[in-house]
Amino acid sequence: MSDTAQDRNKTAVSRRNFISKAGAVAVGAAAVQHAAKADVYKSILPGAVLGANERICTGHIGVGGMGRADLMFCLKRNDIQPVALCDLYPKQLARAGAMLKQKFPHFATYHDFRDLLENKDVDAVVIATPDHWHCLATLHAADAGKDIYCEKPLSTTIEEGRAMVDAVRRNRVVFQGGTMQRSGKQFRDAVELVRSGHIGQVARVETWIHDNMPLEGIGMGDDDIRKYPGCDWPFHQGWTEHYPFNTNRWIYNFRWFLDYSGGKITDWGVHLVDIALWAMGQEKQPTSVVAKGGKFVMEDNRTTPDTLEVLWKYDDYLLSFSNRVYNPYLPGGHRGHGILFHGTRGSLIVDRGGYRVIPSPQNGGCEKKEGGAAPMNEPHWENFVQCVHSRKDPICDVETIFNTTRTCHMGTCSYVAGSELQWDPEKERFKGSGAAVRAANHWAYRDYRNGWSLKAPYWRG
Repeated sequence: MSDTAQDRNKTAVSRRNFISKAGAVAVGAAAVQHAAKADVYKSILPGAVLGANERICTGHIGVGGMGRADLMFCLKRNDIQPVALCDLYPKQLARAGAMLKQKFPHFATYHDFRDLLENKDVDAVVIATPDHWHCLATLHAADAGKDIYCEKPLSTTIEEGRAMVDAVRRNRVVFQGGTMQRSGKQFRDAVELVRSGHIGQVARVETWIHDNMPLEGIGMGDDDIRKYPGCDWPFHQGWTEHYPFNTNRWIYNFRWFLDYSGGKITDWGVHLVDIALWAMGQEKQPTSVVAKGGKFVMEDNRTTPDTLEVLWKYDDYLLSFSNRVYNPYLPGGHRGHGILFHGTRGSLIVDRGGYRVIPSPQNGGCEKKEGGAAPMNEPHWENFVQCVHSRKDPICDVETIFNTTRTCHMGTCSYVAGSELQWDPEKERFKGSGAAVRAANHWAYRDYRNGWSLKAPYWRG
């Protein structure tokens, strides 16, 4: 880390006591009022639906595009009140604040998520940061006793994911992963059909997501940080290797850089692979993985592949993931994403538009079935709220999303290592010796930098 970055991080930490005592921070040009006690917040809630003590006060860590979508889902409910917002970029805070004050004019804002977690009014946090901040925000939140709704993928490394599982279970907090397809009726019905044997024994599952981007893709980004007032670039990069400012490594497009994410396999692949694993047996882990691909055609500065094929071998079936960035064509008029189960009596295809069973002419066939699209986010949030009250595990608990995310990371590890890999489920590492295995395990367990750590107090700068 540069001297400037170190100084800025030290300054940020030294501000923490002041900020936490000061309470509210301005949203844009308008200051917002911070109520100091939980009973004050809850007393100003509307009197409908639930008693004040049953309402959940949420703090939102990361209020970019997905963060504001989550904020919107909370605002639709009368049993949730957002009371705190946190983001490193003032413009994002202003946008989220403008949404929130339409229903609740009193809330606090923060630059550092650790300060938000000191707010005793916050019952649960919503984590919608870039992927490489999911882990640290979760570790701190769990230690603070906050329930957690965290966007997918769970983590940026396999080691992070295991640390998150341990923190959630150690602190006995409720955790809901953001793979909301699990709460969509068409996906639940499809999973039940596969698990019940409706299409026979399934030995092959395909998942895919294809895009239609022009060859210039995300371009080369903008290097002039002066155009983005208030952007805290060193803090944004956190524990990863620090690079000069570039907009493509920042809002939204961070996911196309291996330092922070895995590209499409962790962006969309997590959604698709999650349903496949749910149907085929969540307790199973692959025995091997191989990934082939590259950045073959795109003319931008991404470091993730524009063409990728991943194949996982399980004891009783094969699972694959496929992505093309530049051409969405699929035969038969199928959509650009989906999950396809091939059984001995038929096949089942499911996506966000619905599902359809196609009987096989062999082995007796099966009955045709189909179902349409159904809501996903609303029932996913309903499930989280119910579990906060009941203290039961949600439909996508921390182990579930860890298993799905780990599976996708295994594909990225194979891609980075350039080799087929054998997996040891007990040690959660790749088996064997040699440069490829070492490279894969290094990627799955790569070091935290810049003073950050997976061990409490998590920052030792």
